[in-house]
Amino acid sequence: MRQLYRAVLAGEGSELVYAENGVEGLDSAAQNPDIDLFIVDINMPQMDGLEFLRRLRGDLGFAGVPALVVSTEAEEEDHRAAITAGASGYLVKPWTPPQLLQAVRALYSTRAEG
Repeated sequence: MRQLYRAVLAGEGSELVYAENGVEGLDSAAQNPDIDLFIVDINMPQMDGLEFLRRLRGDLGFAGVPALVVSTEAEEEDHRAAITAGASGYLVKPWTPPQLLQAVRALYSTRAEG
């Protein structure tokens, strides 16, 4: 998946930082305070995406940074749980490259307006 994200987002002008699991993701976030967008899968090893978001928002102070959750979980309760945990947007897998770009651009646009 990381290679697919890299291929789709390469032309967006952002530096991409990848993590293989939630614990590594928190470590990467702590070391890169200038991150301006997170893309998080709910189903990650060592720490699920919802716990990652809760810690990211609380412990690390990334409250204002948009976070797009991507997941195979398509039920409304999954979407609500992600938003409650701190997601700014939700994209159901499988997604197409244009869908990912649209979701990312929408989050950047919302942030620029805020």
